[in-house]
Amino acid sequence: MTQDVDTAQPGVAHTSTVPFGRPYTWVFVDDRFVSSEDARVSVGANTLSYGTGTFEGIRASWNEGLRQLFLLEPDAHYHRMEQSAHILGLELPKSSDQLTTITAELLRRNDVRTDAYIRPLFFLAEEQFPVRMHGITAQLTVAATPIPGDYINSRGVRCMVSSWRRSPDVAVPNRAKVIGSYAGPALAKTEAIHHGFDEAIMLTVDGYVAEATTSNIFIRFADSWVTPPVTDDILEGITRRQVMQLIREETGTPVTERRILRSELYTCDEALLCGTAAMVVPILEVDGRRVGNGLPGKQTLALQQRLRTIARREEERHPEWTTPVYSGDEEEGS
Repeated sequence: MTQDVDTAQPGVAHTSTVPFGRPYTWVFVDDRFVSSEDARVSVGANTLSYGTGTFEGIRASWNEGLRQLFLLEPDAHYHRMEQSAHILGLELPKSSDQLTTITAELLRRNDVRTDAYIRPLFFLAEEQFPVRMHGITAQLTVAATPIPGDYINSRGVRCMVSSWRRSPDVAVPNRAKVIGSYAGPALAKTEAIHHGFDEAIMLTVDGYVAEATTSNIFIRFADSWVTPPVTDDILEGITRRQVMQLIREETGTPVTERRILRSELYTCDEALLCGTAAMVVPILEVDGRRVGNGLPGKQTLALQQRLRTIARREEERHPEWTTPVYSGDEEEGS
């Protein structure tokens, strides 16, 4: 399999425009579906001042041949959201099964028949200014937006190691997707773009590779794939787990979880980023040094294609990862 690759010019970032559009008409707020125009948060909301809350991102992939929309592991995402809320001392008011059903209904109400990104949020919405997690009413919302393009250039990205470090778990719990914890990655991303790169790689406070701004990282030496352990302040990604399983299935060798030195980014044979929004993306260069031969790695491209076809249920592998949105009867009447 081959793909065209943009020629990476020094000092010129080639990341495509972020493709998220405006939310679809209908949004779920607590126990009802409302117009996105009516789904508003007060300027006095606690979360707006302090980032007190958690969120998720879930992909929905449209299969034109089947005329079907598939959610990619919604239960796993909502289970992680439940855990995130628990870490923050909050209790998600609905189960992962209920939230998956709500998400499918949201997509049907909006008649979504293209790739989409679902953004569930659980946050302290009450107009209270004390800095705390307790005694403030939380709100649950689920919205969806179209994603007609790539979140990150799927043909490959040029990365820099950021001057901003990944916050340690003793400061902000990295096992939770905390709303306020993304200020650091946002600064790192902007720093990378301003320096002519596409993406930033963040290190732990003691100098080991953690992750990119919204993606986990894998590197390959010969026949062995390596990724940072969950104890190195990474978010334990669902796509990360999927990629680890696919590598094991494709190569017969499990991925090694160990600490990664910065210099190993310069000497590895292949490297990739993965995440819900990014899916699988080749790393072409780090800090001006080519990764391998500077072209997308063959194994990375194979993983990228495999995950895309699984997400659209275009092959038989891992049907348990996908949940159809439309029933047969609904499709016949569409």
